[in-house]
Amino acid sequence: MIFQATEVNRAYASKLSDTTEVFLAASRQQLEYTANILSDKMADDVFLSDEANRLKYQTDSFNSVVISDASGLTQAASPETLNLVGKQLNSAGSLEALEAKRALISKPYISTIKNLLIFISAPIFDDQHHYLGFLGGSIYLRKPNILSKILGEHYYEDGSYIYVIDKYNQILYHPQKERIGTFVNNNDGLDEIISKKEGGLLLKNGQGIEMLAGYAIIPSTDWIIITQSPLESTLLPLTGIMEKVILRTLPMTLAVFLFIWLFARAISRPLQQLAERAKSLDSPTVSEDIEKINSWYVESLSLKRAMLSGVKLIHNQIGELRRDADTDPLTGVNNRRAFQFKLKQLALLETPFVILALDIDYFKRINDNYGHGVGDDVLKQHTQILNRFSRDGDLVARTGGEEFVLLLKDTSSADAFITAERLRSAIAEETFGIVGHITASIGIAAWSADSITIEKTLSLADQALYEAKGQGRNRCIIATPEMAS
Repeated sequence: MIFQATEVNRAYASKLSDTTEVFLAASRQQLEYTANILSDKMADDVFLSDEANRLKYQTDSFNSVVISDASGLTQAASPETLNLVGKQLNSAGSLEALEAKRALISKPYISTIKNLLIFISAPIFDDQHHYLGFLGGSIYLRKPNILSKILGEHYYEDGSYIYVIDKYNQILYHPQKERIGTFVNNNDGLDEIISKKEGGLLLKNGQGIEMLAGYAIIPSTDWIIITQSPLESTLLPLTGIMEKVILRTLPMTLAVFLFIWLFARAISRPLQQLAERAKSLDSPTVSEDIEKINSWYVESLSLKRAMLSGVKLIHNQIGELRRDADTDPLTGVNNRRAFQFKLKQLALLETPFVILALDIDYFKRINDNYGHGVGDDVLKQHTQILNRFSRDGDLVARTGGEEFVLLLKDTSSADAFITAERLRSAIAEETFGIVGHITASIGIAAWSADSITIEKTLSLADQALYEAKGQGRNRCIIATPEMAS
């Protein structure tokens, strides 16, 4: 339970890290694009003001936007209530941007109007690459901002929470806003978190509470996202179960044995039947079998109810274990085992379906060029795209290293091909971090109750996939009867 909770926190921290990194990259790209437009417009005050307002209000990425010339004199600002136009900028972020003359994300600092903020900036150059100034957007860390929206989607239950620190232990995000800008102290796991960048561990927080923490770094800023949940709340269900079993069954068992001793044969039959059923608690029909037992006296009836409660608990735990066994630990989608079970289920119900067999093109190059960590991130982001194309009743599964399937229920081959093309285009248009763009090849095969076997359908999907790769990759191929032969 501890390992599972720690891994869940680590995976969630990694997911938030990826999401934040995508936002920061998009923000920088937005600023750099606008900075290129401004290269020949620095003398047009109206245009500068319009661009500042557009950046501020079009995407809600920044709390404020400023355009400065090469000397640090403000040319335009949004919102206009900042009253910065015509004034000399001397904040830490502005001075850093003027000195560096390159795109950057500043360290957190206190602005001239007493806001704790980070400053994302892009330089402005003319056609001869002469430095003209910079364009920058501010994110106010203590006020509602886009980062708090991204990180604030976590459900804070049972004492769990998320916070973000920089490499100096300064808190940049925390559900308790008064702690933003302060520094983390008395946290015995912080050194390990900063040194390892991503993982999970058991630690004591500043209040001395034992917490299960997962953490991940945001590469472009070296900020660390930490998700924590109390150890006590993680183990509470197990403690409660043990207490209930001890407190409820022990007195009842003593009473039943005493009653059997006094009235032997008259009451032995229901207990014998219950004992026999207890030997097969993992049977799917055990609850129905227990219900059929005629427990005609109070003690036997109580024991019967206790056993039913125990059976329900065991089946719930078995269900949780089965879900773990059917889930791919990296991407969180179904694995090959779950996929095979779904196929058998649909075949039993005679429900038609179409298999989309997907393979990321040249995935080995990603691992060779960028490392397996980046490759894993590509697989996770790729999975998110697949999930967007999955309806209720469909199934997404990872069947190999970079091999996935999308099982479309009650879908024709023609509609499946349309879906596959949309999916292929979505993958090709997606930006996968430092990797950039990737492509995927897709093989399509359909099954119905009066057609070929499921095994043949799987083989056809693979043949169609190989055909797609043979024709140059980044394409969708529908299996044909010739492939079957």
